[in-house]
Amino acid sequence: MKAWLFYLKFILKGGYTNSFKKLKFTTTSWIGKTVSIYFEPGGTPRQTIVLGEGVRVSNFSDLTVGTNDALILKDYTTLNTHCKIIGEVTIERYCLLSANIFISSGQHYATRFPHLLIRQQDEKILGTEAGQRQHSKPVHIEEDVWIGFGVFIKQGITVGRGAVIGANAVVLHNVGPYEIVGGNPAKKIKDRLAFSPPAHIRADLEEHRPYFYRGFDHYGLNRQNPSGAPGMFAFEESTIAIPATSTGTIQCRGFIAGSQPITVEISVDGHSVGTYTLQGATFDLNVPLTGQVPSQGEINPFSFITFAVPYDKRLCLGFNSIKIV
Repeated sequence: MKAWLFYLKFILKGGYTNSFKKLKFTTTSWIGKTVSIYFEPGGTPRQTIVLGEGVRVSNFSDLTVGTNDALILKDYTTLNTHCKIIGEVTIERYCLLSANIFISSGQHYATRFPHLLIRQQDEKILGTEAGQRQHSKPVHIEEDVWIGFGVFIKQGITVGRGAVIGANAVVLHNVGPYEIVGGNPAKKIKDRLAFSPPAHIRADLEEHRPYFYRGFDHYGLNRQNPSGAPGMFAFEESTIAIPATSTGTIQCRGFIAGSQPITVEISVDGHSVGTYTLQGATFDLNVPLTGQVPSQGEINPFSFITFAVPYDKRLCLGFNSIKIV
């Protein structure tokens, strides 16, 4: 869809924005009636709002970013009516958000200088460079998360892949992968599934698909690929959850759609382990680990291996299996 046509439909539906040029969208992005998209004046070049493929932002919702924030809604994520998303927030693919949800990376200040009005405290703190730098704490919602009606998610929260948050929950702490939480404050009720990455992860096994954690085309599993076996096509950055490990070798078996070589940057838990050039219809790549510190965070008691390719090579790289030996 041409930008002018998207903007015309947006305005005819009663939408408001103060900077349409900072809004990024695709031909399949959809915005409902009376949606507000607001950019804090004086923004840096980083300030943006991104709507991925198939994203739906329903009626009367508000998307707002500060001067140095990026608000990103990735492919096939849906916001129902009256959602309010503010600041440095990333919502990954395949997420379902019900109505009346509030998510913000910022806050007000009531106790720093308690003798002052809250508004005066805000002005005093945000009037300093350090205050502005520390004000926004990113919120990250991983893939396949379902958030119920009326949920509040405070700044700095990470919600793990596949989690479910019950209606009217107040989320003050991180939520682990595939946990079901509810209440005020939100507490774990049970697990949607036992999330424990095996040493050998295979795309042909349905029970292994949750470990293709982020950045894979889960709708495209049955697409033909050069390997002739089931495989997961990867977007420009893709992540697989593996058992926590600092030594050994990760054996990656996969395929390439197209005749051109692909350069892949690989990291484990944020530590680079090398750049590789892959070519041919299929590949077997051995990635040695050299003493990386396993992830020990509250939300991720396992490790992540991440593959990054140029944007124009998204969905050209795919994986049949990952094995740690």
